Amino acid sequence: MSTVEKPGRGSRRRDLIVGDVLDAATDLFAVKGYDATSLQDIADAVGVSRPALYHYLSSKEDLLVMLVERVSKDLADVIEELRNRSDLAPTEKITLLTEQLVQQRAEHPSQFRILDRSEMMLPEEAGAVHARAKRQVLRETIAIIEEGVKKGEFVPVDARTAALSLLGMCNWVAWWARPADAVEVKAIVDTVAALARRMLCVPESGDGVSGPAGLLSEIRDRLDRLEPLI
Repeated sequence: MSTVEKPGRGSRRRDLIVGDVLDAATDLFAVKGYDATSLQDIADAVGVSRPALYHYLSSKEDLLVMLVERVSKDLADVIEELRNRSDLAPTEKITLLTEQLVQQRAEHPSQFRILDRSEMMLPEEAGAVHARAKRQVLRETIAIIEEGVKKGEFVPVDARTAALSLLGMCNWVAWWARPADAVEVKAIVDTVAALARRMLCVPESGDGVSGPAGLLSEIRDRLDRLEPLI
């Protein structure tokens, strides 16, 4: 008896295989270099024949295009959707944004590192998509921070500088994180998200008041402690 494939099952399977191909390829690029890595090397690493690999890509350039789609464009679209959600407060948005970025960098560090190093090698169209996605992520992050400042959830900061600092912290995870399992990934994600909130959020005062009133209370408290030292 034949089985009927459920809608989307083939697409999910393809996504999993493409993910395996990208992970194997970027690991090889990191060790051997992009130019020295062949499609046969990638096929061997994934455990498929070279003809089977051609079902998913026809050249190494295709891998760079796939990286742009997964690491840059898809993530930028997710963050834009997140920024537009009216059911979330700015603190929730900045937490989810940070978690999205850090999880991708921690789970697939080679993908981000290779794309970062290969920007000048991208095909023209993919390079343009990548550049737009980077600008989009920065723009949406700035918008979330500005919203948080306006609503009194975030301390008054230069939104662009704060956004670049936050994104730099998230992206740097790809260069140092080597998590062995999902538990370590979660610990990294939770820690960096907590640091993002510490950087941006108005601290709660001792009486639990937050927002502008809490910030004013915090300033007064610090001034009271400083006055005897002047």
